[in-house]
Parts: sequence; structure tokens; C-alpha cells
Amino acid sequence: MNEKTVIAEKAPVKKAVAEKAPAKKPAAKKARAKKPAAKKVQAKQPAVKTAPIRKVAPAKTAMKAFENSVFAMPLKVANKTFMASLGIFSYVQQELDKQYQEFDKRFTKYAKDGEKVFDKLEDRVYDIRKDVEKKVDDARDRVKDTLKKAA
Repeated sequence: MNEKTVIAEKAPVKKAVAEKAPAKKPAAKKARAKKPAAKKVQAKQPAVKTAPIRKVAPAKTAMKAFENSVFAMPLKVANKTFMASLGIFSYVQQELDKQYQEFDKRFTKYAKDGEKVFDKLEDRVYDIRKDVEKKVDDARDRVKDTLKKAA
């Protein structure tokens, strides 16, 4: 079968189908109704419309979006690991704060003790200085007296 025979065979079928179809009756035309005369209406400024308030559905979390997927288990493990690391970080920070407060108390105590010792040593040095100055003055006076007697 070639192309021409296929087209020739289909053509009568179409013709037969067309003959069997009932003929349509022409539709009656309706008379047009007269339109009333348009009244002049003053143009109004369009009212400012605001968007209606919509209720927003709660957003899905990342875990809910992947709940039934292949990625769910690794995401859950990663989430738990992250939360655990935050917990450990918080614990370590609290412990470091405690250690720092303890260190600060000790440091303050040692600083006060050091100031007391420094004050004591300063008083001793001042006393020794007075004694040395007194001895130097006495020696100077003796030397002057000796020089006066010799002269």
C-alpha cells in the first residue's frame, strides 16, 4: 500500500460519516435590544485597597520537610550532634565561669595579702632608713667635732 491508496480509502469513510450526520437547522436571529443612553458619571478616584490579612500556616521545619526521605536519618543525627555540641559548649562555659570566679577570689585574696606584706616591708625599710640616717648624722657630727678639736 502506498500513500495514495491510504488517502483514497480514508476519503470515502469521511464522506459516509458526513452523510449520516443530521443536518442542523439554521438558528433564528434574535432582535437586538436597544441600549439605554449612557449617563455621564463623574470619574471617581479609585479607592486604595489594602491586601487582606491572611493567616499564615506555620512554616515547615527542615526535619518535617525531609521526614520520609533518605536524608531523614543523617539529618536527625546531625541535628542531635549539633544540639549535643551546644549543650557541651554551655556546660564548658559554665565550668569556666566557675573556675574564673574561684581564680578571681584567690587572686583578690593573694593581692590583699601581698599588699599587707608590702606595707610591712615598706615600714621596715622606712625604719631601717631612719636608723641609718641617724647613724650617718651621728658619724658626721663626731667627724665635725674631731675636726674642730684638731683645728
